[in-house]
Amino acid sequence: MKHSGLATKVAIFAFFVIIAVISLTVYKNIWDRRFEALRKTATPVTFMVTKGFTLEGIVNNLYDYGFVKDKDAFKYALVHAKDSTPGKEDSIKIGTNTIDVQANYEVSQVMTAWELASVMLNKGVFNNNCSGGCPPGMFYPELLPGGNLAPSASEVYGWVKSYEDCVGAHGQLSSEQYAQKTGIRKCVTPDSREFTKGKDGWVEAVGG
Repeated sequence: MKHSGLATKVAIFAFFVIIAVISLTVYKNIWDRRFEALRKTATPVTFMVTKGFTLEGIVNNLYDYGFVKDKDAFKYALVHAKDSTPGKEDSIKIGTNTIDVQANYEVSQVMTAWELASVMLNKGVFNNNCSGGCPPGMFYPELLPGGNLAPSASEVYGWVKSYEDCVGAHGQLSSEQYAQKTGIRKCVTPDSREFTKGKDGWVEAVGG
């Protein structure tokens, strides 16, 4: 009887150990998935962190545009990833780590939260044109919310085939003074094609 009671206790103990191991494994898998990349393939883009950005702004933008799967997990990675570069005086603090502002970062939606955090903490390239403050902007090439690349101007305005189409697309028209002086009316599309009224085809706009 004593042996039977001991065997029962051992079996119960082993059962709870197995349950604990399974629970820990499941929890670890759930935790690890929070740091996973959102895509298998993606085009790298430049993320521009300009003056006035905050930590919440950076995290929210990377989340809204498909780089971060879980905001809290990404913040955890930013705090615990290695920061090997000293932050500037105006850098954004997170724990003892820093993210530099007025800097560009090459990021991709194939990066895990840890890889993305490492880029944000260590690989900012300072934009010298930002010495007087950068214009608003985040991603180049431009992204749509959710993370897909925005269509290029040539894709959006590919349907424009004539001067009349250009006018309909709200292209930039030559001035009345130019028309009166030359007798020519021109229209330049947002994708930098120049159409002339009464002529077929287009030419590349100067400076386009």
